[in-house]
Amino acid sequence: MDSPRRPTLLLLHGPGQNPTAWQGVVEALDPERPMFAPWVKGLKPINPEDFTMAGAVADIANLLEVRGIERCDLVGYSLGGAVALRAAVEQPDRVAHLILVSTPVVPPLALLKRSRRLMSLMPRAAFSDVPKAVVLRALEALMESDLSADLKRLTVPTLVLTATEDEAAQTGAELLRSQAGAQSRQIPSPSPDLLVTAPRDLAAQIEQFLD
Repeated sequence: MDSPRRPTLLLLHGPGQNPTAWQGVVEALDPERPMFAPWVKGLKPINPEDFTMAGAVADIANLLEVRGIERCDLVGYSLGGAVALRAAVEQPDRVAHLILVSTPVVPPLALLKRSRRLMSLMPRAAFSDVPKAVVLRALEALMESDLSADLKRLTVPTLVLTATEDEAAQTGAELLRSQAGAQSRQIPSPSPDLLVTAPRDLAAQIEQFLD
């Protein structure tokens, strides 16, 4: 069971990633904090299945039930952030805090379509962690994940972290501030992939918000 004073930190990865994407952040977090990073349902390469938002959100509740966790602090990156946001809206009694990293609330369709087109031309061998087909399906899911209708239903204390060069996520942050009262902070980075470029900064912001 997780401590009533420090809920378990649940970390959700994005498309084309696996749970080890959080390693740099985890190494910089307080080691006394209970945490785990599961596979997002529908993105696991072994026995892959089509990603659905409903399936991924339901799996969060199942994970908490199996592990005996009453409430968690939920952190998500990109598509994982979209899953985290929907889970916090649908299961507010199970989520103590919500932290969204590089998560566009309204998907930047032109950018995502361009990324999908480029990835579709890449050889399968270029996808070492997650199979090409799973990555492409995840990008399609991200294109369909317009979360703007969920914002007024969000009651969980929320922090939005974006890279300075990530205009799509910053637009989402503004919507979350105005419609859900979320806090937002920018982290200096030339890339939206803050898990790679700024894991220690991410960890510091997570610790500050939760403590």
